[in-house]
Amino acid sequence: MKKLTGNILFLSVIFLLSCVGPNEDEFTEVNSWIRENMEENYLWNERVPENVDGSIVPNSYFGSMLDPDDFDSYIVDDVKLLPSEATSDATVFTTGLSPIFGRFSNSFDAFIVAEFIYPNTPADTSGLNRGDIIIEIDGAPLTVFNVVELFYAEKSTTTYTFGRYNAADQTITSTDDTISLPQVEIELNPIVHTDVIEQNGTKIGYLFYNEFVDGENDKYIDSVDVVFQDMIAQGVTEMIVDLRYNNGGSFDAAKNIGNSLVSQSAAQNEEVFVRFKYNALQEQRIIDEEGEDSESLRIKFDSDPDNLGLQSVYFLTSSETSNTSELLINGLIPHMSVNIIGGQTSGQFYGSTVIKGEDATPQNNYAMVPVNLRYENSEGNSDLFMGLEPDVFVSENLLDPFQIGDLNEPFLKAALERISGGSQSVQGQADQKQPFEKIRDIRAERKGSILFRSAEKN
Repeated sequence: MKKLTGNILFLSVIFLLSCVGPNEDEFTEVNSWIRENMEENYLWNERVPENVDGSIVPNSYFGSMLDPDDFDSYIVDDVKLLPSEATSDATVFTTGLSPIFGRFSNSFDAFIVAEFIYPNTPADTSGLNRGDIIIEIDGAPLTVFNVVELFYAEKSTTTYTFGRYNAADQTITSTDDTISLPQVEIELNPIVHTDVIEQNGTKIGYLFYNEFVDGENDKYIDSVDVVFQDMIAQGVTEMIVDLRYNNGGSFDAAKNIGNSLVSQSAAQNEEVFVRFKYNALQEQRIIDEEGEDSESLRIKFDSDPDNLGLQSVYFLTSSETSNTSELLINGLIPHMSVNIIGGQTSGQFYGSTVIKGEDATPQNNYAMVPVNLRYENSEGNSDLFMGLEPDVFVSENLLDPFQIGDLNEPFLKAALERISGGSQSVQGQADQKQPFEKIRDIRAERKGSILFRSAEKN
């Protein structure tokens, strides 16, 4: 009887162990790191659970905390999979072509259109132009399922096959033309085009600026200063800043431009440029450690020798204008006349931070990029979910575009007309509407949401 009782007891223990499962706590260490950092940093940290569940795969555990409207936060299970753009604000692996990914509504076939070409890159020296259409990469036809991955794949050489747009039947057919370009790791200068345009005796500065980046030792901040110094020397009294494809980026680069554009009185009086809002836990920590006047909570304009002395400024925008671009525009609105020309902006009034498991104790291989702040201007305006609405609506057809800087290019033309006191809306631009559907470039959007790459803002 004792032997039978012992056997029953042994079998009961085995049964209970099988119910518990050997991997119940497999992810406890990583998930504890996720929970701790999300509670401290995540803007909507009320969604972070009180207890750690070690049975859930870390990617799913992270995803379970995200706000339903948060499309920017993400996690990777190997820090090496973190795009280089998330840790370096200028260095990328590229041919120098800035893409827009598209498709026609009746097809899964996709294509790439060159929004513009970065100067002094392989694409530039090979003669590629804004509006060039790519339908294959390395012989692989582009589809909605592979176009983004194929374009950003890092390799030594990329071969593009070009297409031709047929407006009558809304199709793109192959031209059979191909070109092989080296992909190189380079710093892309965000200053793509500058000009001083004289119109009716008024000198108007034009800056096409594609991304807010500091560069090594702030070299691209210095480059912007040189542009503004030259414009001041030439007597510029009006300014057009083209941010239509600018997804955002470094806050320091935006602040530098803001100091040059804002009215001199606002700069001299050090009026508030932007306020940062965090979760209650992080905000209280900042106040306790740095005080209520901390620059982690609000940033003021500074007097700048490169201030243009403007009373008004003109921004060219589109649905790709997001994050730091919107911060700059929104931050200037209370302090001067801000004119928005083009399309509605993205409505991304948030910033993200990079957190790596290699910095944790104990270390892990994961890296996550959660949204950790939202920003508002000195009047408290933020959460503009639908984006900033333009004063003048303008659209463009990238399949048949004017080159950047051409005075007949619809966005620039509309700005010049508004400066001269012309029509307050652009007529006859319906035929310039984009004839295709855009495919979302999540990689570019995520890069643009990272305002700070230093630990001090984390």
